[in-house]
Amino acid sequence: MFVNNPYAQAGWYNPQNPHSINQGPWRPNSSDPPTFGALPPLNDKPASVLTFEFTSFNPNVFNCIVTGPKNRKFFEVRTAGGTTVVSKPGEEFAFIQWNQHPTVEARGVLARQLTKDFLKLSEDQTYRSMLISGKLYAWIPRGSSGIYVCGIIVSLYSYGPNPPEQFARISLAQDNNKIILEITSEAFQAGLFEPCIISTILLFSARNID
Repeated sequence: MFVNNPYAQAGWYNPQNPHSINQGPWRPNSSDPPTFGALPPLNDKPASVLTFEFTSFNPNVFNCIVTGPKNRKFFEVRTAGGTTVVSKPGEEFAFIQWNQHPTVEARGVLARQLTKDFLKLSEDQTYRSMLISGKLYAWIPRGSSGIYVCGIIVSLYSYGPNPPEQFARISLAQDNNKIILEITSEAFQAGLFEPCIISTILLFSARNID
């Protein structure tokens, strides 16, 4: 399902490794430090976490539905003619144009821009940064060995000189039949919900977004 990933060699998600490190529920106050330079460990902080699932693949994340608490449908993802449309109930919300230089836009959330500008790959290719409402965040692939493998958990952290705060994480289910997005209540308050939905599609698209 997820094949020919352009970032497999650069450290992103490798579909050829069948092992998953997604074991047990996520606790956002984990003391494990991110693989993000020399940043210190996360501060313990109570937070509620909501889980959203990208499922009903037809055959992959380009055509699926996104469900949340109580199995409520939040988004539908459909792709045709080189365009991925993300719809909320009753309206089209976000658009990804898969051309030579892919673009993304989301009504009221993201002005149209290149996907490589929305999720900027760091010079050392170890993380992607995302600017939302004037604040910078970083998507960081994390593996048990520090090497990016299939089953990787991609986590979203605050970016800056202070100890990082973890806002979300994305993982592929062990059976490869769904992608799981876990997001904290603080992330909702920071306006990160819709950007996290779009980021999940892009990061697990197995396409070159640069």
